[in-house]
Amino acid sequence: MSDADPLHILQELQLMTEANHNLESFNSAIAHDLCSAITAISGYCQLLTEVCSNQLDEQGKAYLGCIYDATLDMKQLIASLLNFSRIGRVELHREKIDLSEMANVVAEQLRLSQPKRRVTFRIARGISAEGDPGLCRSVLDNLIGNAWKHGFHRGNTVIEFGMTLLAGQTTYFVRDNGPGFDMAVADRIFACFQRLPGTTVEGHGIGLATVDRIVRRHGGRVWAESRPGEGATFLFTMG
Repeated sequence: MSDADPLHILQELQLMTEANHNLESFNSAIAHDLCSAITAISGYCQLLTEVCSNQLDEQGKAYLGCIYDATLDMKQLIASLLNFSRIGRVELHREKIDLSEMANVVAEQLRLSQPKRRVTFRIARGISAEGDPGLCRSVLDNLIGNAWKHGFHRGNTVIEFGMTLLAGQTTYFVRDNGPGFDMAVADRIFACFQRLPGTTVEGHGIGLATVDRIVRRHGGRVWAESRPGEGATFLFTMG
């Protein structure tokens, strides 16, 4: 039987679909079991802090605090990995999206999370795109959030969201005045678990990889332009 035979191809597709379904079920089960164990650990940390507070010295309390914080970090990592693995399988629901409004919502949530930070957002009006609303929101969450994190040590962080035409194609961008980076490592930052050399920001190195996967699912591409000390610009198209 030829590999090009329609029946053979259909059988292969069915096997692949079943394998993907089994893998997703396995991932969800493992994630559930891990989260249950982590929840137990964090619960006991809180219980020890409350019940045994008088028996613990400051160092002991600090150790418990570190364990508790680590459980929260691990839960976030598991959630990020699950989200990343599902992006390639979720069905796209394309519709017209007001990216400007979406970016303003992201900006406001970041302001509320750290109200004392001096951050100026410059979000252009009237920017729209055809895409999946949930996935596009994830793109802006990660790109604007990335600029927010890396600009932490700036006296006044400036984050811009806008649109331009490059070679006749609509291109969206998020620009910041943060520390920037050497373009020699530009390709690495879109891979999982990759961090820029010398950075100490929070996160698991999955955000930009998630952006890359979402943009590719929309038929576009994402790239970065930067120089050390001169901020960074992340650009993306949507197909």
